[in-house]
Amino acid sequence: MVNKMKFLIYVNREKDKSDVWLGGVISFFKKIGVEYETVFNKDLSASFVGDAILVLGGDGTILGLTDFCLKNSLPIIGINAGKMGFLTEFEPKETEKAIELFINGELKADKRATLKAAFNEKVYFGLNDLVIERIFDNEDGASVIKLDVSVDQKKVDVIRGNGVIISTPTGSTAYSLSSGGSILAPRINAFSITPIAAHSLTRRPIIYSSEAECSVSLTAGKQAGVFIDGKFIGKLAENQAVSVYKSSRDLVFLRKKEFNFYKRLSDKFGKEENV
Repeated sequence: MVNKMKFLIYVNREKDKSDVWLGGVISFFKKIGVEYETVFNKDLSASFVGDAILVLGGDGTILGLTDFCLKNSLPIIGINAGKMGFLTEFEPKETEKAIELFINGELKADKRATLKAAFNEKVYFGLNDLVIERIFDNEDGASVIKLDVSVDQKKVDVIRGNGVIISTPTGSTAYSLSSGGSILAPRINAFSITPIAAHSLTRRPIIYSSEAECSVSLTAGKQAGVFIDGKFIGKLAENQAVSVYKSSRDLVFLRKKEFNFYKRLSDKFGKEENV
């Protein structure tokens, strides 16, 4: 029954400073008699119960909600208020339509693999990638770093340069792509290893099974930064390692039935942006 359904609402406040969109959504929920609850940044560590989360923002907003949605098993209905909007599905003017399609069971689930990283005795989750990158500072700004990369305890590469990207299929269209990495279709059971500005003519991306463990250790260089989905989580010291696994939990996006990943690629990346 519709009246037993509950939506959560998350708004990037920079995209809706006057609460115009939020006010319209709340009015619509009241009109159709559907329960709702708003979620704010201060609440992201809490537990919530809902059938889906309606998110207004861009791709960065979605990435910032990965942990929250995984923890609460929430599928995402993304409303694009960003520039690229590769992860979101609807435009703001389609918000009411998106809600109605969900209520009527007319959206399809797009399951995306996530990664789990073990670093400094903590575990982190990400949708896009784990990045290890040299830190530029006044003391050691000119030096590169050297990273040993292993898969299932077998060394597969030594990267000397600016760093490396360990990417999920979803992240293959982000930083990895801009660094020369391959595009992976969402349902492929693989991750990629993409060097960043490698000091070599032969270094190329490596695709490996996402069922394997990937380990990256810093073997030369004072320190490197470790990032999950663009968020800094700490510094990697020399001879220290980070381990990356496929998480057991998928992040679910709710799409229109006609959603086509390859068409989305063409629409978003197939032509140069007008400046």
